[in-house]
Amino acid sequence: MKLIAVCGSARKQGNTSKMLHQVIEGAKSIGAETEFVNLFDLNYKGCTSCYACKLKNSKSYGHCMQNDELKPLLERIEQSDVIVIGSPIYYGNLSGQMRSFTDRLLFQYLDYGARGTGPKPKNFKTALITTMNGSDEDCIERGVKDTLNILTEIFSHTLGSCELLNLTNTVMFDDYSKYVYEMPDIEEKSNRMEKISTENMKKAFDLGVRLIKS
Repeated sequence: MKLIAVCGSARKQGNTSKMLHQVIEGAKSIGAETEFVNLFDLNYKGCTSCYACKLKNSKSYGHCMQNDELKPLLERIEQSDVIVIGSPIYYGNLSGQMRSFTDRLLFQYLDYGARGTGPKPKNFKTALITTMNGSDEDCIERGVKDTLNILTEIFSHTLGSCELLNLTNTVMFDDYSKYVYEMPDIEEKSNRMEKISTENMKKAFDLGVRLIKS
């Protein structure tokens, strides 16, 4: 079994990256082959709606034909079994780099008949991990939870299955005194020794194990 973890955060040691690496450690613990990719290391564009992936009886059917640094990753994903997508939440949605990636990944397999029988090479197991500064209540009130549930459904329909793990109330800075931050939780976050709780790290680890085992 091969698992690819794709990170849509520029922070190489940030919350999203740390959660994805825990997933990787979980997968490795039961013998999976793993790969970690940070999208900020690649030069690519989003979907251009050229429809080459929809041409009947063509070599391009079911494959994104843009020839950039994302293409090798999309090819390696086709050889994998599990795709784990990780992104911070920016303005209620995935990061821009992640959205461009998911547009390219998903659209090539989209079935306009909505039958779930599009041209993907196999049914993948997938997971979506998101990290956000806001609370669980913010996630609901601002519609983020609904957006993530919709994305999870889209991933499930297009790729095969998807599990969501959303980490809220994250610590953003090592030293909050250096930044403009006027939220009422500043004291609590400034004093928090454990940037990501042991419980959440274990959830990510267990997710990696579960995705390989199931």
